[in-house]
Amino acid sequence: MDYQNLFNQDFYPTPVEVIERMMSMSDVNGKIVLEPSAGKGDIVDWLKEHGAKSVICCEINNDLATVVGNKANLIASDFLTVTPDMVSHIDMIVMNPPFSQSLKHILHAYEVAPEGCEIIALCNDDTYRYRDTQDKDRLRELVDLYGNSEYIGQMFKTAERRTDVDVRLIRLYKPRTGAHEFDDFFDMTEDEAPNTAGIVQYNYVQDLVSKYKDAVEMFDEVMEHNKRINELCESIGYPPIIFGARKANEDARWSENKITRDEFKKALQKSAWKQVFREFNMGKYVTQKVMEDLNRAIEIASDMPFTMKNIYKLVLNLVQTHGDRMQQTLVEAFDYICSLSAENSTAGEKWKTNSDYMINRKFIVPYMTEYRDWSSYRDYVELNTYGSSKIEDVVKALCYITGTNYDDMRSLSQFVREMNMVWGKWYYWGFFKIKGFKKGTMHFEFQDEDTWYKFNQAVAKVKGWQLPKQHKQKGK
Repeated sequence: MDYQNLFNQDFYPTPVEVIERMMSMSDVNGKIVLEPSAGKGDIVDWLKEHGAKSVICCEINNDLATVVGNKANLIASDFLTVTPDMVSHIDMIVMNPPFSQSLKHILHAYEVAPEGCEIIALCNDDTYRYRDTQDKDRLRELVDLYGNSEYIGQMFKTAERRTDVDVRLIRLYKPRTGAHEFDDFFDMTEDEAPNTAGIVQYNYVQDLVSKYKDAVEMFDEVMEHNKRINELCESIGYPPIIFGARKANEDARWSENKITRDEFKKALQKSAWKQVFREFNMGKYVTQKVMEDLNRAIEIASDMPFTMKNIYKLVLNLVQTHGDRMQQTLVEAFDYICSLSAENSTAGEKWKTNSDYMINRKFIVPYMTEYRDWSSYRDYVELNTYGSSKIEDVVKALCYITGTNYDDMRSLSQFVREMNMVWGKWYYWGFFKIKGFKKGTMHFEFQDEDTWYKFNQAVAKVKGWQLPKQHKQKGK
């Protein structure tokens, strides 16, 4: 259908892949959701298909309103006329507002949303980046205190109606206040906690959330005492000590950046989330590149309210997607070895474009060692830090496919140091025989042929390859 001239200039149907990106951190199951600019109902359809209890909507175009009115309960034409009493029962707002009015729509959504409501919205990236109006400042303030933003690029470049506008995804979590501030933070029993193989114990999560809650609740009381003691001190001569909440990296005496309760709550929330993720110590199992991607996801997750349900939802997601991350770890380790030398794989010089190739059982890694002729330790192998860290990524991949506990493996640097490894001599370390050379290279050979084959086989499966026929029978 030609959408270019249909309806209005702001009508851009939301592709499924964009909706899934919007909802990747959220659970719509059993919730009442508002779609404020429903269009022909793409988001409405997705929400209903994924378990929303009910969907209400607004749509200003009469023809589109007729279409979407058959899919959801139409509560108004113009969303900007919606009042808080009309949406006091909703749990979530999911929106792809007209880009020309996205700022107004997002701010209005926050104003009318009930406490505890989650708001997920798309907007033109320029709306968020350029702080040249009070409304834009207000949006940035809301994101900083109660949510996060994520640049997702030109997501509509291949949509039904295309545009090369850079898009940003905004998530806001409107907090509860007063006596109800922490009403839903403990909405989970031990029996309801998902099976996560004992990775994060129920009592540990409950205790961490409880400490977070107690610290936030003490803030006002502590600040009142700070104010009182400062007043008393000032009346007897302005001592060089000031009581109050300041950022940890700033001079408490001179800083004017006093921390508000909301700023303290957000900072403590991010810290608490990171404490949960430290329990996983994921860096032990994945490559540096995979860990960078995971850290970005963790940073976004740490902007979610620190509730028991949210914690277990993310823990479960990490457990369920661990296999995908390890597959990425396998491929990155494989590609790294192949990229170092034409001699390292059966593909030779054409490794980047060839298909169905294998890593050779013996391979060479450059920039692994450093030789210092002037050093008193010149007879012993010395490692280059960067090179050894890349090989550790390969070891993580091999531990995954062989079921070996990575914690039981000595790091290469530890092994070289403890063995007083000398130049040009073979040593047995982990999965490999290794030999270091003064010119900077290190030679590796898989000790076990079966492990070597399993590694190639696992990568071939991920890449959709067929291994060379001469190796298949041997692998069996």
